[in-house]
Amino acid sequence: MARLPNNARLWKERAEIDYIGPFVKAWAAFNAWFRHEAGSRKDRLGLEYVKTRINPVRSEILPLLRERRIGPDGRLIPDSEEALELKLLIGELHRLLENYHIEVATDDDVLERITFSSVAIRQRAQLPQTTSNRSISFTVNRQNGQWISTVTNRVGRVAATISQADYDEAELIAHPAFTALSTTMQSHLRALYQTCCPRPLSNLFVGNETPIIAGELEFRCTSEELFFGLIEVIYALRNSLLHGELQPDERAFRAYDPAYRIVMRLLNCVR
Repeated sequence: MARLPNNARLWKERAEIDYIGPFVKAWAAFNAWFRHEAGSRKDRLGLEYVKTRINPVRSEILPLLRERRIGPDGRLIPDSEEALELKLLIGELHRLLENYHIEVATDDDVLERITFSSVAIRQRAQLPQTTSNRSISFTVNRQNGQWISTVTNRVGRVAATISQADYDEAELIAHPAFTALSTTMQSHLRALYQTCCPRPLSNLFVGNETPIIAGELEFRCTSEELFFGLIEVIYALRNSLLHGELQPDERAFRAYDPAYRIVMRLLNCVR
């Protein structure tokens, strides 16, 4: 295989675009827009506005993320050029994130990998959370720095109280008070406990939904869930870059190419 001479190689390296700067500028514009629209200087409130309120970004992007559709003749309905382009960018972003481990610190100072296979697409539930079944009440709350799970029977007597310093499902189900409950009661308490996870993570490739085709990838989530995940992944890349977790590695920098193009596509929705 022919090799580039040294001077040609140097010029080629300089011809490659560094998307870090353009990404930061594009994000700054997007950030300014959603803060203004949400009427808040808090990023989280602005992001939830983009994800869950009527706005031009949500209205224009969601249809581009539709699942695979079959026409009346049994043939696949092809994506529009815009939808195909966006989905290919998402697929490329996922590929690059799988090729290099980019991490970001959460609000609790825990390092998490940025990936579509483990992304927090929903806000944490407000505590306390309570449910009931056959007059038996189940409650999960956080008080004085402790996670408290309580089961109260039909006559109002506490059948079980489980205290934990941290949210830990494995610790919950191993607790003697939990194992003493009936199988049905265990199932209801565990389901409620899971809804109270302080940082619920979703794998957008696992589920029973009709697949959303992105290049060679198949997302098994709804279009809304993919939209939520896309916003959160882009925001995590922004945080990793600006908060100092991003490693100065060329493989990490490559992920900001499709990320930049995606943010620009979001900005193009705003007239």
